[in-house]
Amino acid sequence: MSNGNQGLSLEQMGYKQELKRELGLWGVLAFGICMMFPIAPAAVYGSVTDISLGHMALVYLIAVIPMSFTAWSYGQMAGAFPVSGSAYAYTQRAVNPHLGFLTGWAVLLNYILFQVLNYVIIGVFAGALFPGVPYWAIIVATVAIVTAINLLGIKNLTRVNTFLVIFMFVGVIYFVVSAFTQLNQGVGLGFTTLPFYNPETFGWNAILMGTSIACFSFLGFEAMTTLAEEMHSPAKTLSKATLIACFFMAFVFVIQAYFAQSIFPDFQNFTSLDSAFFEVCQKAGGQALATFITVVLIAGSLANALDCQTGVSRLLYGMGRDEVIPKKFFTHLSAKRRVPSYNILLVAGLGIAGSALPLETVITIINFGALIGFIMVNFSVIMHYYVKLKRRGFANVVKFLVLPGLGLITCTILLYNLTAEAKLVGIVWLAIGVIYAAATTNFFRKTPKNLTMLEDINGED
Repeated sequence: MSNGNQGLSLEQMGYKQELKRELGLWGVLAFGICMMFPIAPAAVYGSVTDISLGHMALVYLIAVIPMSFTAWSYGQMAGAFPVSGSAYAYTQRAVNPHLGFLTGWAVLLNYILFQVLNYVIIGVFAGALFPGVPYWAIIVATVAIVTAINLLGIKNLTRVNTFLVIFMFVGVIYFVVSAFTQLNQGVGLGFTTLPFYNPETFGWNAILMGTSIACFSFLGFEAMTTLAEEMHSPAKTLSKATLIACFFMAFVFVIQAYFAQSIFPDFQNFTSLDSAFFEVCQKAGGQALATFITVVLIAGSLANALDCQTGVSRLLYGMGRDEVIPKKFFTHLSAKRRVPSYNILLVAGLGIAGSALPLETVITIINFGALIGFIMVNFSVIMHYYVKLKRRGFANVVKFLVLPGLGLITCTILLYNLTAEAKLVGIVWLAIGVIYAAATTNFFRKTPKNLTMLEDINGED
C-alpha cells in the first residue's frame, strides 16, 4: 500500500534489490555536484554570453527559479517511487506507462548528448594543451578511462567524484579571487550591476534563450535520482540533496558569470566563442590562471562524463527491467561489481560516435530532453499526490499543486524558447520513440507487467 511521501518499496513495485546500496548524502551530493559541473560557466561561457547579449549572470539567476521548483518535485517523487530511472520511472508510475517511456526516451537523448559534450570539451581543450596529440586519440583514451572507472562500481565512482569536486572548486576559488583582485585594481567594469542588467543590450528573448541553454547545468539533480536503488535511504537523502545541490550550485554559477563579465565586458570581441573563458582568465590572472582553469575544465568534464555514463546506464537498466526495451541485454549486471556493464559499454560506444559533432551543435540541442524530463516530473507530482492520492488542505495544495505547477509552467516557457534546431532534433527523436513504442506495445495496448502489479497495489489505497 502506498504511504504517500513514504513511498512504495521495491518489492511492492514488483522488483528485487539487485544494485548495491552504498551511497549516503555526501556520496549523492558529490555525484550531483559533479554532474552539475561547478565550472560549467567556463565550458559554455562564450555561447551563453553571446546569446544573452552579455547577461550570463542574470541568465543563471533566472534559471534557478524553474530549477528550484523542479528540484522540489524530484525530491517528492523520489520519496514516492525510490527506483532507478528518474523522470522515466516517475512519469511511468504517476501518469501513464507509455508517456513514461517517451519521457525516458527524451531524457536519454539529453544524457547521451551531455556525455558527448564533455568528451568534445576534453578533446578541444586537451588538444590546445597538447597540440601534437590527435583529437580522436584524446577522445578514445578519455572514454576508456571513464568506462573503466564505472565498471569498477559505484563506490569507486564516489571516491573519484569527491576528488574531482574538490579540484573543480579549487579552480573556481582561484578564478574568483584573481578576478576580485583585478576588479579592485580598476580592471574591466569594476564592481557593477551591468552583468545583471545592461539597458543597452537587454532583451527578454535573448535572456530566455540563454536561460534555456543554461538549464543543462542543473541536470545533476535529475541524475542523482537515477541512483535511488544504490542509496541507503533514498527518500530522505534525495529530498535534501536535490534542493541543496540546486541552490548551492546556482550561487556558484552566478558568482563565476558575474566576475567573468565584469572583467571582460566586451562579449562581442572574443577570438573564439568556444575558448572565450580562456581569454577571460588571461585578463583576470594571466597565463597561469588560464592554463590552470583549462586543466580544471578537462578534469571537470571527465567527472561529468563519468556521471553521465552512470546516469544513462541506470536509466537504461530501469527501462530494460520494465521490458520497454530488451530486458536480457539492458538488465545484465556484472557478477562481481553488480553494475549494468552492457549498458556502460553501449553508452561508451555512443559517446565515441557522438564526439564527431561540433561543440556548438551539441550545446544548442542538449536541453530539449532535459526540459521534457523536468516538465513531466513536475506534472507527475500533481498527478500522484494531488489527483490520485487527493492530498488537500492549504499546505498540500501549495506543495503538490502550486509549486510543481509553477515548475511545469516555467520549464515549458524555457522549452518554447529553445532554438528551432534544438526543437526540430528533439521532435524527430521523440517521433522515433513513438514509432518504437507503438511497434513494441501493440499500438500502446500492452502495459509492462510491473506496472500492472503497481496498479493493483495502488487500488488498495
